[in-house]
Amino acid sequence: MVLIIETIVEVLKACVSPVALFILALMILIVYIFKAGTNYLNIKKIFKDYISIFSNARKHMWLFWGVPVLLSAALVQVTALTSELAEHLSVFLSILISAFFAMLSILVSKDTSKQTGKLYEQVLKETASTVLLEIVLCMMALIISLAIIFLSDRIKYGVQIIISIFEYYLVFVMVLNMLILIKRFKALIDNG
Repeated sequence: MVLIIETIVEVLKACVSPVALFILALMILIVYIFKAGTNYLNIKKIFKDYISIFSNARKHMWLFWGVPVLLSAALVQVTALTSELAEHLSVFLSILISAFFAMLSILVSKDTSKQTGKLYEQVLKETASTVLLEIVLCMMALIISLAIIFLSDRIKYGVQIIISIFEYYLVFVMVLNMLILIKRFKALIDNG
């Protein structure tokens, strides 16, 4: 029985590389996430709710989504994402995910019946939307970090640069969106 399993593993290794399997799995997940009618991995509503925050100020979205492109392109010229750096990022991202879930639990438990203004409820909803988006971005960055850790010796340099740009981009988007969270939490504290 062990010989059969070892033979199957050897055949799989010979036929398909781990990088190809990882890319295939990510593509399937991405298609399923953005496919209409999926209930389990539907993150489109999280993005729509987040984008609705900028309904009156669409020009400010480029600051939170465009500037990170420049920052990640500059950082990748300094250093590409290595396995060691990805390990550190994984720890950092794991801590952030737990902190964001803690923030979300505080926001959800907030009693809005005592508040008289619609503005307070709107800020609370927008803050929750931003926290949810931060969780999604953190999880995406964590998956990329784990992929770099596990596949670092099999990834070619050009692919490593592209992955590094995307990883750095996600991190910079998260950091800039934390500024939104700080502002919104300040408004909630002042008015709550």
